Amino acid sequence: MKNKNNEISNWVAPFLYFGLKNQAFNFVENISYFLSAGMSLAMALSSMEAEMSGFRMKRLCKRMQGDIQDGFSLSQSFERQKFFSANVIALVRAGEITGKLAENMRLVALLNDEDQKLKSKLNSSLLYGTIILVLTVVVGVGTAWFVLPVISDVYSKIGEDLPLITRVLISGGTFLVNYGAIFLPIAFAFLVAFLYFIFSFPKTKFIGHLLLFHVPLVKKLIKESEITRFGYILGNMLNSGLPINEALATMPNTTTFKNYQKLYLHLESKILEGFSFYDSLKSYGKINSLFPGNVLQMISSAERSGKLSETLLRISGLYATKVENTSRNLPIILEPIILIFVGLGVALFVLATIMPIYNLSNIIK
Repeated sequence: MKNKNNEISNWVAPFLYFGLKNQAFNFVENISYFLSAGMSLAMALSSMEAEMSGFRMKRLCKRMQGDIQDGFSLSQSFERQKFFSANVIALVRAGEITGKLAENMRLVALLNDEDQKLKSKLNSSLLYGTIILVLTVVVGVGTAWFVLPVISDVYSKIGEDLPLITRVLISGGTFLVNYGAIFLPIAFAFLVAFLYFIFSFPKTKFIGHLLLFHVPLVKKLIKESEITRFGYILGNMLNSGLPINEALATMPNTTTFKNYQKLYLHLESKILEGFSFYDSLKSYGKINSLFPGNVLQMISSAERSGKLSETLLRISGLYATKVENTSRNLPIILEPIILIFVGLGVALFVLATIMPIYNLSNIIK
């Protein structure tokens, strides 16, 4: 029964993830405001419970109040709820140790805001191309469904063999007229399921990630985004007083890409073995495909000068600018490529339609 519940949660989790994640970050941000105002943790949770509208969040506040009364720290209570990510718990724990709990909790909210901005840039850069492709498919299917049968009727009365390209096009239109109402919903459902399995389903999404890393422009944007996120989150964690091995232990939770997750696990392992941060990076076999040489050199210099956290934040700032430039230029670069494919489709359609007309003179003779 337990295995069955795990399987169900694996299917449901991707659909709940974003809503729950935002609720968790909002929850942390609200606590930070109450603590900054001088409230005790118990009073903050009590006030939040009174203000919460959802049953789930009210119950969460109630459970956490019970934990605090039983002597658990806030980070221990977070860990018991199974609601907060590992990097949130690590930052809260570091705040408790260093006496900067309210500041670290505000940092959690800030990290979430920065992450949302980064994702927004990525999505907006790909939105234009997606809209053009969808419109192209809709117009193409509509033309095949409603226009080609009319052309087919005209050409069938001619009684002569049609060019291969015309026959193929007309066959496609005839198929849509006869079976389109069944075929198109099934094809759409299959496409959605396919995209879900290769990009979202936990056990198979690495396939989609591998595909994305073979698309030059998209690969560049992903690398710049991951370096921005890496520098910003790790730099802030180190600034907050979190030991580097604990900070690295939370880093796999900050990305969905398997290759970066493996890198962060490797770094944590090497740091625990006593290697320096730079040496740990260099010892990873595929590091050059994930981090450019200039970033590695900056990290090497920063580690020697004792300014690793400041340099990581500087790297994040530099690559945030690169992400903005790339995301702005990507639609400009994609536009001619998309137009070429659209033009080829239009050219094939026109060619298939016009070729029989040029043959009419021979048919009349």
